Amino acid sequence: MSGASATEESAPRRGSFVPVEFTPEIEKQCLKQVEFYFSEFNFPYDKFLRATADKNEGWVPISTVATFNRMKKFRPVEKVVEVLRNSEILEVSEDGENVKRRVPLDLQSDARRERGKRTVAVMNFDYEDKQEKTELQEEIEKFFNGLGPVSQVRLKKDHRKNFNGTVIVEFAQEKDANEFIETYGPGKETLSFQGRKLDAVTKKQYDQQREATRSKNFSGSGQRSRSFTGHRKNMPKFKKSGEKDDAKGASEGAVEAADEASNEAATKEASESAVE
Repeated sequence: MSGASATEESAPRRGSFVPVEFTPEIEKQCLKQVEFYFSEFNFPYDKFLRATADKNEGWVPISTVATFNRMKKFRPVEKVVEVLRNSEILEVSEDGENVKRRVPLDLQSDARRERGKRTVAVMNFDYEDKQEKTELQEEIEKFFNGLGPVSQVRLKKDHRKNFNGTVIVEFAQEKDANEFIETYGPGKETLSFQGRKLDAVTKKQYDQQREATRSKNFSGSGQRSRSFTGHRKNMPKFKKSGEKDDAKGASEGAVEAADEASNEAATKEASESAVE
């Protein structure tokens, strides 16, 4: 006879998941989350998901999607498969093992540039906060959703996959991003989160600063020092209105290429840094 108590025997093993009741609300949450992973707001930036899809003609194992942090509460996986079969955006394979978009996304540079126009970078978040990642993500999403119609929020990570204090926010439309910068951009109204003053710039300005920082930090040994993060000391220096700007920023194409190269290592955590 086992000496384990009833409590110990009934407790779920580490790494196991307790099935939840798939109510209509739970089904809606599950479907919305998976559709987001494959949406234009996440898929083009999610290197792990894209690499997996590229290897399988667009298909991604549902068992893989189920391992993402925000999907772990949706169990059993068989119910997830049933929910995905009701999607108008996603297609489930006949055997119920894989999922992909019904209509592939346009991943060309022109489409990415259009998204860049409605995207801003907000820096100086407390990146040393030990708060649980998913909880922090949700709090920051809620914060930006209260400031305008947001399509997604991505927390930037350093080479150790830790939050670096910078958040990339993609608005629903370009005018929404412009209004945000006009309100909270350099020299404008103060934007704060949990008592900490934030700095907001356009995605183009952020990319130009990152490119300049990369060039400055490149050493003769062939190694780079720490890249640009959310520190205010690394903030771009903006000229006052009316002054002539003689600085030549890097082209958008070069910035996009550099951004791709600097994030070559793909991990599943990329799928967790986005907002519905």
